[in-house]
Amino acid sequence: MSSPQWKPIPPSKGDGPAFERPLGITEEGFYWDSVFNRTADILRHAEVLIQGDSVLSVTNVTKAWAALKEHYPLLRATIDERSQDDVVFVVDPSQSLPDYQTDLFFEEAHSPEEVDHRVESLLNGQSPLSNTLLACIVVVKRIDDPNHAHILIHSAHCISDEIAHDTLLRELLQLLVEPGAISPVPWTERLALGVATETLPPYEDNSLPKSRWRRAIGRTIMENRRARMTGGHTLPRAVSSNTFYKPAQSRSASSSFTVQESKQILQTCRDHKLTFGSVLPMIGQLAMGRVLCSRYLKGQMSEAEWEFRKTEPMINAGPLNLRPLSDSHWYRAGGATNVSLSIGFYFYQLPIVPLGLAAELSPGLPLPSHFDMLPKSHFFHRSRMMKKRVTDYIRHPLFFYMNTAYLPPRLTRLKGVSMHWRNNKEEEVDQGPFLTPQEEASSNFVFNFGGATLGNLDKVLPWEYRSPNEGATAIELLKVRSFLHCRPTELYLGASTFREKLKFHLFWDGHVYDADIVHHWLAELMETTRVYLCGDVAEGKA
Repeated sequence: MSSPQWKPIPPSKGDGPAFERPLGITEEGFYWDSVFNRTADILRHAEVLIQGDSVLSVTNVTKAWAALKEHYPLLRATIDERSQDDVVFVVDPSQSLPDYQTDLFFEEAHSPEEVDHRVESLLNGQSPLSNTLLACIVVVKRIDDPNHAHILIHSAHCISDEIAHDTLLRELLQLLVEPGAISPVPWTERLALGVATETLPPYEDNSLPKSRWRRAIGRTIMENRRARMTGGHTLPRAVSSNTFYKPAQSRSASSSFTVQESKQILQTCRDHKLTFGSVLPMIGQLAMGRVLCSRYLKGQMSEAEWEFRKTEPMINAGPLNLRPLSDSHWYRAGGATNVSLSIGFYFYQLPIVPLGLAAELSPGLPLPSHFDMLPKSHFFHRSRMMKKRVTDYIRHPLFFYMNTAYLPPRLTRLKGVSMHWRNNKEEEVDQGPFLTPQEEASSNFVFNFGGATLGNLDKVLPWEYRSPNEGATAIELLKVRSFLHCRPTELYLGASTFREKLKFHLFWDGHVYDADIVHHWLAELMETTRVYLCGDVAEGKA
């Protein structure tokens, strides 16, 4: 595969520079996701309090968005799919958007619920994104509360990730109150930061023989590790052999802790030399185990299925921020916060669900306490094991190439699904008979859930944005939420802290998972976190 680097091309109109480059393998994977009914597109929803009508005027927002596109050229890139094996980014400022497209929308809503419906529509079939429009902004002013407004930043995942959205939101709000907040730099210089992560190895010696050796050994290590991952299970769901060919119906839910609870939770993690990201897989598994056990005890699960789930391991997955793990020169030059895609993935196998006393119970009996299922000391021991496993993976000398080893077969699979849907999307997908959890596990490995934390957003998103001339707060950032267009069968658990409140974010495929079961899991996630990480809860058994 050729190295994805920019090369000059003739502009489509007039004079001026224009460039193109092939998509990197991670970018191309997300491109083929987008072909599949805009799967994996991401959205950042910010609720703001504004002072003055001019802040979100058409003129002011247009100027701010133009400055961002100049500073982050991938925002105005297009994608040219020349063949299944030849897909390129094109950045050509002389080429304007088609007449039927715009990348700025100004709308009104009469309630927060109307805004939520607008978000839902963007994620489920009414997205304006396409190969000629990879990012847009929707500004929604509230008729019922004129000082409140909502800003929706919507982008293709092949040019962005959550760190990119942090950058876009922060700098957009700053530009709205201070037009000169970003120092002007020729976009051709900034374009050099928008390269595929696979071209940014962190090694001093990147000679061809060394790179080939690292790639081969990294691939062998990962193939051996993945071969040991078999089976798995998740929440009860409706899946058939054809489910993967039906675009997901993205659904979401969230729940927040109080400021005091959030402080207790994060302090408990620090006391045990853990981050909240380190304990998230265990919290998710424990909460899921309690949902499954509750259903069995209520007679909602067969004996055969329960016996299978009691002894079946779980497989967890999630994204990794590759920016600090890539080329240090690129990182320091602006790659740390650049609007581009720079993520990898981790996969690891969790032990079986900890059931404790629940393992021997029969239907009709009450659900045991958390500590009767897993003592607190065991919870922290398992969390430290998970932390060590992920840390060892990231610190492995060949991590950079290990992380890309599974991408070629993933890309082949994504292309196949997307091309099948493109060629047959007018036909209704025949679901066929649904698979039992045992049948799912026998045919492939099953993720219990994907997930990651966005960390403490208070460190990267100021709450207030002041006009340098007047000194008064012109914009106050009240709430922030992230959304994604789910893949078929996806169940995703995210977490973040904003305004000192820790929040869980759930995303799932509504065609596959029952909303009541997912909300039950969310309630158990909240309670499990309080039990193990809030200081005022009794220790229970040692």
